[in-house]
Amino acid sequence: MSNKFDILEEYRVAEAKIAELNNVCEKINHSSRGHHLLNAYDEKRRDAQAERDRLGVILEAMSAAED
Repeated sequence: MSNKFDILEEYRVAEAKIAELNNVCEKINHSSRGHHLLNAYDEKRRDAQAERDRLGVILEAMSAAED
């Protein structure tokens, strides 16, 4: 199992990925590009959010175990 610092770094990376995907989705939404492209990036964003949420649960459990 990874240590808390590794998971914190993965969490930060997931947050950055979500922010980047939010920007991409916003740009695609305001462009003439196809709807399928927006769907693909939106799916990637949902996957990144799920990963971030999973890491958040692990971090909460680790913090609770430290108390």
